Amino acid sequence: HIRTRPEEPVHDKYVAEILGKGVQLFNEMLPTSVCDMKVPTGEDGKLVICGDTHGQLADFLWVLKQNGEPSPTTGYLLNGDIADRGENACEIIIITLMFKILYPEMVSMNRGNHENIEMNRRSADHGGGFFDEVKSKHDPALFMMFQQLFEVLPLATVLSDRVFVVHGGLFRRDAVQVQHLRNLNRRRQCPTSTESIEESLMFDCLWADPWDFPGVAKAAHRGQNCIRFGPDVTKRFLGNNSLSLCIRSHEVPNTLRGFEDRHDGRLITVFTASNYCGQTGNFGAVVIFHSDMSYTVEEHMAPPLENLIAEYWGQGPGETGTAPGPQAQQSQKNAQSMEKSKEKMEEDMLAKLEAKVVQHKDDLWWYWAQVDPEGTGKVSSSLWRQGMAAALQLELPWFSLQKQLVETDADGNVNYKKFLERAAPQVEQGKAFEAGWEHKVVLKVYEQMLRNDMALKDVINLFDQNGDGLVSPWEFKQALTAANSGVPDAQINAILRVIERDESGRLDVKTFLDRFQVVYSQGKTAVGAAPSLATQQLMGKVGKALVGSKSRIEVFQAIDTNGDGYVDQNEFFQSLKKMKMDNLSDAEKNDLWKAVDVNKDGHLNYLEFCAAFEVVDTSKTSNSAVKEIVTAILAALQQNQMTLGFAFRYFDPKSEGKVNVADFKAGLKALNASIQGPNGAAGPLTEEQLDVVAAHVDSDKDGMVDYQEFLSAFNYSKSPSDEFRAQSSAGR
Repeated sequence: HIRTRPEEPVHDKYVAEILGKGVQLFNEMLPTSVCDMKVPTGEDGKLVICGDTHGQLADFLWVLKQNGEPSPTTGYLLNGDIADRGENACEIIIITLMFKILYPEMVSMNRGNHENIEMNRRSADHGGGFFDEVKSKHDPALFMMFQQLFEVLPLATVLSDRVFVVHGGLFRRDAVQVQHLRNLNRRRQCPTSTESIEESLMFDCLWADPWDFPGVAKAAHRGQNCIRFGPDVTKRFLGNNSLSLCIRSHEVPNTLRGFEDRHDGRLITVFTASNYCGQTGNFGAVVIFHSDMSYTVEEHMAPPLENLIAEYWGQGPGETGTAPGPQAQQSQKNAQSMEKSKEKMEEDMLAKLEAKVVQHKDDLWWYWAQVDPEGTGKVSSSLWRQGMAAALQLELPWFSLQKQLVETDADGNVNYKKFLERAAPQVEQGKAFEAGWEHKVVLKVYEQMLRNDMALKDVINLFDQNGDGLVSPWEFKQALTAANSGVPDAQINAILRVIERDESGRLDVKTFLDRFQVVYSQGKTAVGAAPSLATQQLMGKVGKALVGSKSRIEVFQAIDTNGDGYVDQNEFFQSLKKMKMDNLSDAEKNDLWKAVDVNKDGHLNYLEFCAAFEVVDTSKTSNSAVKEIVTAILAALQQNQMTLGFAFRYFDPKSEGKVNVADFKAGLKALNASIQGPNGAAGPLTEEQLDVVAAHVDSDKDGMVDYQEFLSAFNYSKSPSDEFRAQSSAGR
């Protein structure tokens, strides 16, 4: 029934009976919290270990098709995280339990961190979805029967006395014996505390991750109680328990393969859900142990579920009926469907790759800039491929991907600068922000730089560290860091990517300082109507003189000599005289006044003053600067949208999906603090930029922000942007 009509849920009566029998079997067969399984003997004996399936029925059916269904000679162990995210976790569990009932010794399931009520009640967008799946298919009361099953699943399995299989990983506590795990009380929900030994052991079974450094460390990206364990932990645990190998799941390998070999070959991560959540582009895999305890790893990219159903029908009469239509016609439809599936998979992979490029843009730029000392913006094709592999840490067919992503010139070189400019996060900005926020957020960086209050000579000496009259991009960055500018690294790098250089890849100091100000001075002409060109030029001079070393509020207060909170025409003209600009004609002064007095009420308030005196950007880098800085901000928000979601829900105890503007800003500040750069460098946003973002998300001005809509704008696209492909392949 499931293989032919998965869209029709199994009747509640049968689901309840299967779940009840499954709970009974696990209770009877498992007196402890660790299961012992044997690899079937004989020439054809094998045991298949599946990693996370997360409701992706196509992957599970594909594994059964490729490796054979459970039988006296073929065993199966599902290593947790069957539930959540995908649409068919119910069906995977039902199929597994049916085979468990048929072959009790040959089939088992370990518990994962997603076999837990707290995770299951979350929405699919926030890592859960199983409760919603059960409710949409069955009587909601069955959800608690699934939870009863989850609580009797083993926390780990020992395979033929030699291999330890656990969903998460190993332990923060030292000298852990398998016997300690056997005596854990598994008939409970996942602990929320790790203070006691028993709670920490159960928690780590479900949540721990490996890393490549000795010892144990916090894994903040998972949660406050989560840990990473090193190769020394794996070696000691296996040695203390006379085991040879640990197999775990819990995460998609960084290589986007279906498996990962770590800790000197003592630890294998296996993940079975291919193209995880329909957008990751990863392979799935299973580990197969043979009767002699040798093992192989088989990777796959599962075809869509409808293709597997069509193929099953196309084989001829089955127990539930015959194939609809002639077999040849069905085969042709299958081929067409497979071709569409292949195209969709390619789109998904390129979209995921674009997101990776955006996230690692700084690393890519740094890699290629080091092998491009003259700053040409170009590298050889081989260096482009090497940079992609090194920065993204992905084992992909870069030679073939190069043809889709970049074009080469007559010398075989790739313009990496243009490639990086094309990569941008796909965000529905209309759902997240009001119009005009981009230029305002960039202006805040400019103001941050001007508030350093350094004399020109000191600035030049600071930037030109070797005294040769030229500055390199690295001197620029070092100078900003030394000056405690407060500008986030990602935004500094964004500026470095767009500032023009001479043939040697460096900048003359004087022109550099001008360009530096120009790049950081976007906004006025993009936000409001521009005065005449002559008046703009005058305003530029006045702006540089007024706002060159102090904050705008300090300058405003100095000009407002009578202290009434406004600058009138006379006070404005007096400030021009103090700046030795009294050589202006009366007409020029009046034109300036008309340009700055926007609402024509005869005096300037502080907002008018701020809007008026900005250096107008006339360089061709203006749009590029805005785009690159905004890209850095959007990429940080997109990469951390789950963390933001947790922060916003903290301020939303009633789960209404809205928070007030102050709490929204507090959530952004929490993110900013959690991902600070090295040596305490600023997070992805400055304090002033936080204000701008918070001010541009309350579209209806009711003081509340729909954070669910805001976060949904950052969901990863399933197709790459048109700009990401090379022009020669854009129409493919």
